Amino acid sequence: MSTPVIDPARTAPSHTVSSTPATPLVVVEDLARTFDVSAPWLNRVLERKPSQWLHAVDGVSFDIPRGQTLALVGESGCGKSTVARLLVGLYRPTRGRFVFDGQDAHAAYGSAQGRQLRRRIQMIFQDPYASLNPRWRVEDIIAEPLREHGLLSDAAALRERVGELLRAVGLSPHDMVKYPHQFSGGQRQRISIARALATKPDFLVCDEPTSALDVSVQAQVLNIMKDLQ
Repeated sequence: MSTPVIDPARTAPSHTVSSTPATPLVVVEDLARTFDVSAPWLNRVLERKPSQWLHAVDGVSFDIPRGQTLALVGESGCGKSTVARLLVGLYRPTRGRFVFDGQDAHAAYGSAQGRQLRRRIQMIFQDPYASLNPRWRVEDIIAEPLREHGLLSDAAALRERVGELLRAVGLSPHDMVKYPHQFSGGQRQRISIARALATKPDFLVCDEPTSALDVSVQAQVLNIMKDLQ
């Protein structure tokens, strides 16, 4: 189970890199992401202001071997969540590359191989209150990646798998008929973990999965993740 990290290198062309047993599962080289935070065009013209750019991530490099956990530590607003979103393909990098299991991940995200890659890379988001659809039952939330990736289609098999995942994170299969608002913050984060584990990913990106929880619940969630690893 793995999380992000920080440093520098340089841009490389999109291609598949030969993978050997000694090759890290995750290789990030000179990853950067810049956001345009300029005022609207007309305001800039009238006020004669230049464009403004926010360098959220600038020159991040790291390797993660198989079976290892890597933690990215930094103050609030330093770009940790942006790195996480770059790794799972929610953002495209301004510069640099991310190689996953010998494959250029950002090139694959935009190709026919993208679906298979996304099955192998999953994410647990920071806010358990905002990352779950309040209109869906827990069963549908956890079953969605299984349906989306075509792993299971039979209704009985889906329910059985959802029940297994709920038990794995310390909840009951009977909880699958409930809605997110019926759970505490810690329980919602367990549901998020179950959803992320549904496709049996090789790489799990965790964006401060316990920051919104109280100390006692933080310990429970971390112990669950350690046991699952």
